Amino acid sequence: MSGIQLSSELVSRLQAVVAEHDAEADNDMLFMQYLTAVTGFVMAHQTQPGLDKPELIADLSGFMAQVVKQVESDNKPQAPQEGSFGIWKPE
Repeated sequence: MSGIQLSSELVSRLQAVVAEHDAEADNDMLFMQYLTAVTGFVMAHQTQPGLDKPELIADLSGFMAQVVKQVESDNKPQAPQEGSFGIWKPE
């Protein structure tokens, strides 16, 4: 099983689908509410015995925080690397 693969294109396409349902969902804050509500809707329909829904909600929240941290880190401008300069002369 491969890991989750996120991209700006995937997020844009998902937002476009939600905006087809609700034109106001082109607003990022409302779009995030839809994503959260969809997660709750799907979870509410899970009937696996022993599924601890509050624990899963906490796990998903932690996972979301990790994604935020990683994406922010990936998007952080990198400081230019200082290169060597000058002429080296053997002594």
